[in-house]
Amino acid sequence: MEFMLLAGGLVIIIIAVVVSVVSSVVSAVAADQDIED
Repeated sequence: MEFMLLAGGLVIIIIAVVVSVVSSVVSAVAADQDIED
């Protein structure tokens, strides 16, 4: 049971990190496109 809770928390942390990285990459790409235009 404790392992399930630990795994669940780990999955939530991984999802949060992925979302933050994706958002930063998207913003960087959008900024590059704006500069190119």
